[in-house]
Amino acid sequence: MAKVLIEGDILLIELSLLDRMLAFHGSFRIPLSHVTNAFASAFEDLGLQFKLLGTGLGVIKEAGIFTTPSGIIFCDISGWKDCLVVETRGERFPKIAVTLDDGVDLNALAHEIMQRVPDGGPVE
Repeated sequence: MAKVLIEGDILLIELSLLDRMLAFHGSFRIPLSHVTNAFASAFEDLGLQFKLLGTGLGVIKEAGIFTTPSGIIFCDISGWKDCLVVETRGERFPKIAVTLDDGVDLNALAHEIMQRVPDGGPVE
């Protein structure tokens, strides 16, 4: 399970030691200016296709880099629980999906993340 924190203008996604070993990847420090979207998603809606690196044990644990119909995604997901998906630009992974501890309101956290993303100004 991951922990998601906002420290200043940085979004921290901290993986447990076991998850870092299973995923072959460390935690994330993403500038909020690189976040384009955050939302809650069901596991099956991620559309995971192929494991590129990491551990793929189906609904038990998915940790690592996977392909989806829309591109590459980093996952740290346990069970059939809903997960938080963070979409980015200018980062190694365009999407990061993580399962959080029980009791964390994914929709509220996603809303808080999006409130903290700096306004990019008017779109032409």
